Amino acid sequence: MNIGRCFALPSRATVSTRGAGLVERSLAMVAATLLAAVLPAGASVRQPAVAGAFYPADPQELRSMVTEMLSKAKRPAKPSLAIIAPHAGYVFSGPTAAAAFAGLEGERIDRVLLLGPSHHRAFTGAALPAPGITAFATPLGDVSLDRGAVETLRRKPGFDGPSTAHDPEHSLEVELPFLQIIAPKATIVPILVGSGTGPDQAKRIAHALAPLLKRGTVIVTSSDFTHHGEAYRWAPFAGMADMSRRLLALGRATAQRAAAMDWRGFWNQVEISGDTVCGVNPIETLLQLLTHAFDGAGQVAALTTSGKVTGQWDRSVTYAAVRFTGSWRPWKDDPAPPRLGTLDAAERKALLKLARATLETHLEHGPQLAGWYATHQVRGNLAAIAGAFVTINRRGVTPEKGRLRGCIGSIVGREPLADTVAHAAASAAHDPRFPPLEAKELPRMTLEISVLSPLRRIPGPEAIVLGRDGVVLEKSGRRAVYLPQVATETGWDRATLLSHLSVKAGLPPNAWRDGARFEVFTAQVFSEEGEQGQKK
Repeated sequence: MNIGRCFALPSRATVSTRGAGLVERSLAMVAATLLAAVLPAGASVRQPAVAGAFYPADPQELRSMVTEMLSKAKRPAKPSLAIIAPHAGYVFSGPTAAAAFAGLEGERIDRVLLLGPSHHRAFTGAALPAPGITAFATPLGDVSLDRGAVETLRRKPGFDGPSTAHDPEHSLEVELPFLQIIAPKATIVPILVGSGTGPDQAKRIAHALAPLLKRGTVIVTSSDFTHHGEAYRWAPFAGMADMSRRLLALGRATAQRAAAMDWRGFWNQVEISGDTVCGVNPIETLLQLLTHAFDGAGQVAALTTSGKVTGQWDRSVTYAAVRFTGSWRPWKDDPAPPRLGTLDAAERKALLKLARATLETHLEHGPQLAGWYATHQVRGNLAAIAGAFVTINRRGVTPEKGRLRGCIGSIVGREPLADTVAHAAASAAHDPRFPPLEAKELPRMTLEISVLSPLRRIPGPEAIVLGRDGVVLEKSGRRAVYLPQVATETGWDRATLLSHLSVKAGLPPNAWRDGARFEVFTAQVFSEEGEQGQKK
């Protein structure tokens, strides 16, 4: 995720920055002197970075604003244990943030795990405040850190991100005034999750946080959703008359994947669409926690855009409030993935729909992939670790007349089949042998999926059975593959097939005859045009 894509909109409203009078300054100096006397050596308080810009710097004005926004927010029947809240200027995202924080009211809150993205420093993993930091300050006062929890995390792998990332960061700071009104005695564990953090790393961070999930602990995850406009270098809906509808539909679909605690669907929707959700990494960390250490349900409590406030759709940010109600439980690991078997008709149909939804989402930047995850579960053969290829063909065109439009995949299975197919489909749109696929071409394309068996080494080319075996040729550090159906579709004999495969690998046509290594595999092949998934 490009951290340069995520910016906070400046407030249109005039935010009070009235300086304190002589009395106030004197009292502040006395308070600072007393605080210094009781803090441990080297201790310090992280000072506000965006007070007076994102929210009022005047304490009374700030307290009044937050209290009023919370009073207007609808509360759930039961208090929440985790929320996702936006972090832009209050004039834009404040009411949506209040809708999230209202879910915490009524819950006993002793400690808050505060997760957010880093907008100013790029890194992988999690970043904690510097060891000397004992509190985060806002105009409403200081919020103490749970220093024991912070120091425990500091000793764990993955929590060595730059502490200086906290200094200018607003994503955690703007959530604090809401917490100070709702839970004035709660301590915080401030964690920035870096832009280089993928699902596996997010899961490891979540696992390290799981022991902190006890009664009295809640999670606040800070994120804005889609940033749309040239200023954010992402404007696929620019100039469209229904831009507002498209942005809300995209934001709602993505937020609903988070509310469903669907870490895979949320991550793939954002990554494949190219969506500019700045907090995708902290949200992914939260979803890993909720998946493995939580019993309950989530709901999207509010959704809006800054365009609704400004009327300016050339630069708009989407804001979502998501709340999770339930109970913490001990961490439970994922079950071992199943072994790949023969796909049934429902599984083949689901994978073809997944491949098309992936291409639509990738090329049109819409919510189609999130829609697939809302109606399908990754289980059975879809959860088995397997290699697969996605082939894009021109509908109604024969192979000899240029039917192929793209074909990319993974020979060796490294991830669940559903993920393999989604990633292969998005990549096939950019097969380097052809111009990039355009969205307007999709209706004229038909998709084919080949789900591969494990590779099997053979002694030589004479062991290849045409029409049954896919072939991997390797020589001199070069490698190329043909799927089983290539020989059937082209009518090539074995020598012709291997000559073409050698050329595909960047070798002379006869290179296969001496010193080459061969591996074969079978494939379950099925397509939108009606193949029944028979094993070839």
